[in-house]
Amino acid sequence: MKDLYDKLFNRLKDAKKIVFMGLGEEKMQDDGIGPYIITELLSHSSDKVLFINAGIDPLARVQDITNFNPTHLVILDTCTLSREPGTVALIEREHMVDLVPISSHTIPIHVVIDYLKAQTPELTDVFMIGFVPKSIDGFTELTQYKEGELTIDDINENEDLPFFNFQLTEVIQKTADQMIDMIKKLIAEI
Repeated sequence: MKDLYDKLFNRLKDAKKIVFMGLGEEKMQDDGIGPYIITELLSHSSDKVLFINAGIDPLARVQDITNFNPTHLVILDTCTLSREPGTVALIEREHMVDLVPISSHTIPIHVVIDYLKAQTPELTDVFMIGFVPKSIDGFTELTQYKEGELTIDDINENEDLPFFNFQLTEVIQKTADQMIDMIKKLIAEI
């Protein structure tokens, strides 16, 4: 993970504004890794860094991104690399069409990226942190996110919060928690 941290630091150290956008469906186990990471980092948004949980509809968050006017966009999502579950890779836009499944997204992410770049002149660098999932099976027992702490109204009023609890596999949960720590360190240092 140190090598990955160094790559991210070098890529983002001169960024004026960064959007981290999580993609995925929390009801499909590891496909929820992007939204999970973002949900855990929401309180770290600032004038320089914005965390957005786009769930399965990144197009619905285009206005939030363009209003922030970022120079860098980092997408967090599962990918289809033929590697061990928990593997993390940096994926460039030109490779996303082959490595990012579109089954849980309303529109392919590379199309959204092209649109964002056309709408946001300052946006010069877009890439993905891709995670190889262990399982993207749906689950049958759904529980409300932070049930007892948050009401349904609380969740409905904040589009960055998921409706259901995450059920990541153990290996992906560990990878996600490491990535959360890495991003916290990264935004503190840049």
